[in-house]
Amino acid sequence: MTPIIVALERRLASTSREPKTSHEMWFHKEYNAKLKHAIATLKTPPGSLTTLGEIWQPFDSIAASLATHQRKSCILLSEIAPHLAALSTSDIPMPGFEKQILDSLESFTGNHGTVTVSSFCKEVTILSTKTRPKKLILQGSDGQRYTYLLKGREDLRLDSRIMQLLEAINCLLYSSSDTRSRNIALRFYSVTPVSGRAGLIQWVENVSSIYNVYKSWQKRSQLAQAEAQLSSVSTGNVHNPVPPVPRPSDMFYGKIIPALKEKGIKRVVSRRDWPLDVKRKVLLELMNETPKQILWQEMWCASEGFRNFNSKVKRYARHGTFILNTYIIRNLLLATARRLRAQHPHPPWQKKMFFFLLVVKE
Repeated sequence: MTPIIVALERRLASTSREPKTSHEMWFHKEYNAKLKHAIATLKTPPGSLTTLGEIWQPFDSIAASLATHQRKSCILLSEIAPHLAALSTSDIPMPGFEKQILDSLESFTGNHGTVTVSSFCKEVTILSTKTRPKKLILQGSDGQRYTYLLKGREDLRLDSRIMQLLEAINCLLYSSSDTRSRNIALRFYSVTPVSGRAGLIQWVENVSSIYNVYKSWQKRSQLAQAEAQLSSVSTGNVHNPVPPVPRPSDMFYGKIIPALKEKGIKRVVSRRDWPLDVKRKVLLELMNETPKQILWQEMWCASEGFRNFNSKVKRYARHGTFILNTYIIRNLLLATARRLRAQHPHPPWQKKMFFFLLVVKE
């Protein structure tokens, strides 16, 4: 129990600091005493095995209360960041537009023409995905509005390097007359890490994620099953009710955990320790359960005609190949860095990797 208690006490210390915003004041007033009571109850040994489950009861009630509060899809910026809400002008460059400053410095024109952050939108949209990222809208000095995704609990520094690598690839493609004449280029977006655990991602409009395409197919399949059952009920045949649409993560773990148990792995350890053949088996099973024409149908329905559809398919295939190769390079670099770090705790290879990142950035 010691690791659990240490982790809870650290979390309590981080949330017991003097509140500065109205949101922190609300959390401190609502949950600080409850958290202290729950941790004190956890430290008290239970009298018998029958009362062992009661020590988690305070945490269950806190989690249920927080789950109800987290259903909010919008929050006022003044409640969580009053200084940002009160911002009216600044010299901070708009994230993703920092290159303008380098260009202006090279031409000795100062920051003239650089888009800076003037203010923030009063409301912050909370997305319903796992890490609850926030959608922010910033007002620029040029009068335009710029949208970003504030993502926490994730290190975005690697993603930032990937985008810089894509930008470098675009420069190489543009330098060739052949690729420039065919208008071959990669579309990328800015990723601005603000710490090792959070960052801003440029919001790309008018796009559909692979996740949304997959969820739409799931909902259409469920609707087709429901209509088939309604028609069968009208003819006198009774079937079981249609199950709810499963989450992709539930589908994955529903297959990987039994597959790991077949290999004798009873504890769900880190993904790095999972056998490669097990992951490949689960991937192939999920691929066989998914129609191969999902993306094809999505692109066809969103196209004005066959020529536009054919252009989208070619662009997606070309772009997807570049992205895949880029992430393969990233994974190879990470694997090499981990192996070298394990072999040489204080090596000269760090300078070589740092030099490579500088080359990618330039």
